[in-house]
Amino acid sequence: MIVLVTDSTAYISAAEAAALGVMVLPMTYSVGAQAPVNERYVDDNGDFERLIRENPTTLRTSQVSFVRFQSAFEELRAAGHQILCMTISSRLSGTYGNAFNAARELPGDGIRVVDSLSTGGGLTLLLREARRMIASGMNLADTAEAINAMRHRVQITFSVDDMEPLRRSGRLGSVKLSVSTILNIRPMLRCENGSIQSYAVVRGQNEQLRALIKAVPPEAMNVIIQHFAAEERAEKLAAYFRERGRKAEIRHIGPVLGIHLGAGSIALAWIDPE
Repeated sequence: MIVLVTDSTAYISAAEAAALGVMVLPMTYSVGAQAPVNERYVDDNGDFERLIRENPTTLRTSQVSFVRFQSAFEELRAAGHQILCMTISSRLSGTYGNAFNAARELPGDGIRVVDSLSTGGGLTLLLREARRMIASGMNLADTAEAINAMRHRVQITFSVDDMEPLRRSGRLGSVKLSVSTILNIRPMLRCENGSIQSYAVVRGQNEQLRALIKAVPPEAMNVIIQHFAAEERAEKLAAYFRERGRKAEIRHIGPVLGIHLGAGSIALAWIDPE
């Protein structure tokens, strides 16, 4: 059996993980000097939104460790499984490097590690595609190769209400630090080749929603909408796509990405048609 392994920034539920045959390894986050807390399934993270709002400058996140990957891989291999591991983009986290090095330490040829160049909804979409390929009879090597090719078609566009969390995170890529959310101006961002890039600025929430919609090609029939404390805007986006016969799922952004994006962030993820 081929087991999928990923990190918690895929933000899938426990039920979806079971249905897809996915082992989810947790990122961690902490407040000040407190002990790190494991990020859990998307529907089991407690009142983290309040935590982020009340402690914006003392929150820290940590990648999935080499040791945790090593332990998971050894457990799965001992049970006779092959492993396809897909992680958050290596340009956003050291998680991929830890997974790759842990796999390299184990003998045999039953593990493949893929840098998704994505996270959140993009990572979820790749996990679903990988399970679909495996269910159709593809072997481990061919599935990993296909996912490596497909990852470049996975798109994420997003916007935030406050640039300060991203500034603190150090993950801005080529985003101009002068971009501000004062005067109701909001940056339009995307995950491009695994890093965060800016491509526009808009004024106000209505223009923000229009820009998000415009970014999605009409051929993309399945869209994942993720948000952190932006429920009303997420519902408006979902209604727009559903009224046009397209599937739109609303999902929450969890603690680790929420710390880096801040309250009011909203994202769309889809796979470009070939």
